[in-house]
Amino acid sequence: SKLLSALFCLSFAFLLSGCELNPFAKKAGVQVTASPDANVVIDGKPVGKTPYYIENAKPGMTTIQMTAIDSGQTWETKVNLIGGTLTTVHREFGLSPDKSHSYTLYFEKLSNKDTSSVNVISMPPSATVSIDGKPQGFTPLAVDIPAGPHVFSFTSPGFQDKIVNAATQNGYRLNLSLTMATMEIVPTPLPTASPSATPSISITPTKTPTN
Repeated sequence: SKLLSALFCLSFAFLLSGCELNPFAKKAGVQVTASPDANVVIDGKPVGKTPYYIENAKPGMTTIQMTAIDSGQTWETKVNLIGGTLTTVHREFGLSPDKSHSYTLYFEKLSNKDTSSVNVISMPPSATVSIDGKPQGFTPLAVDIPAGPHVFSFTSPGFQDKIVNAATQNGYRLNLSLTMATMEIVPTPLPTASPSATPSISITPTKTPTN
């Protein structure tokens, strides 16, 4: 079990460092994670549960499905696997699909090997993006950034804030696709009118004096 844990940590380091698996390889790497853990199906074939990692996947469009083990909630996405690079897919299951969030990270080669960049899209669109604490604009967003680890922060009205940690590498564009979870809205109780104090009038009949 220690060996498996070490292998998983090593594979996860590939993503965090932004390293390509092999610039001459024809195969692609895939990493699938979830919270809580989920069963994983790739292109209709059950492959195990999260965390799942493989480095000899076939490049091309791939369907990844996760089913949360505790709740049975299911989520599915399509990713384009690129040979020689690692793609990661992460899902955090909430109480319902709209209260869940997910992101996908994958790399594309750039013509200039001395630069690195990031391309960000989100659902909902027009989310505010900050990189390393500095506002960058709204999604969709494409900017050049220095190679290395970065912190991507997202905010949008009506949605939960989200932070994604990822790294860029010279010669590659990092593509980040994010789905944000809706915010829990607690209805404000309407004020209840208290019954107004109505003065009571007591009428007592009086005797008419007689002569």
